[in-house]
Amino acid sequence: MKEKRIKRSFSLIIVVVLSLMSFSIASSADIWADCGQKIKKIQQSEDNRVVAVVNGEKIFKKDLEIAYLIDRAAYLSQKEAFEKFSKKYKTAEAKPPVEKTKKEILNGMIEDLLLLQAAKKEGFMASDKEAKEYYEKAKKTVQDIINGKTPGDAEATRLANDAIEKLIKGWGITREEYEKKAIEQTRNMLSIQKLLDAKFKKFKAQSKNLVIGDFRKEYINLLKKKAKITIYEKNI
Repeated sequence: MKEKRIKRSFSLIIVVVLSLMSFSIASSADIWADCGQKIKKIQQSEDNRVVAVVNGEKIFKKDLEIAYLIDRAAYLSQKEAFEKFSKKYKTAEAKPPVEKTKKEILNGMIEDLLLLQAAKKEGFMASDKEAKEYYEKAKKTVQDIINGKTPGDAEATRLANDAIEKLIKGWGITREEYEKKAIEQTRNMLSIQKLLDAKFKKFKAQSKNLVIGDFRKEYINLLKKKAKITIYEKNI
């Protein structure tokens, strides 16, 4: 049970680098070190409360708190970078980041779980090999950008990668442990994408004006209507 809870917590970690690269970051490392330390305390607590059940699968309070901490750290990093960016370039075109509430985070976790359940049911699960190859390719791309072998913002990428290291260190896990969990979660993400791509092609044939963003919302709403979802903590 503990293993499953930890796996789900990595769903946001994988996209941390991408979210941090939205702006050039100067001093967000402390934010991520603090985030890792707080996550470690949550995992060590004996709070095993369930906040929601989706078709029989539980989402624990710990999962929600960890997901919220990671999302908030990303928000604070982006906010810090946005303020520096706006001050430096004096532009009003860029939009400031928006912080999500715990309720929004929980809803996202429920939606992701519904999509993963559908992917498993309909045979769209990616293989371990696919997940590892995808993760290793992404990891290589990050290093190539840092080393100047691939076009990209090397400084922002390096700082984002450093922030991940700070998170891992504060969390008290090794890089190997992180990567093992990250690859497992990458498999879930790829599986969900396979499902959405297949379903989109099917529905696209019926409606040529359909766009993927709108379809994802419609498909999730369809899954919600058929699902049995119980939320135990309403006032999050």
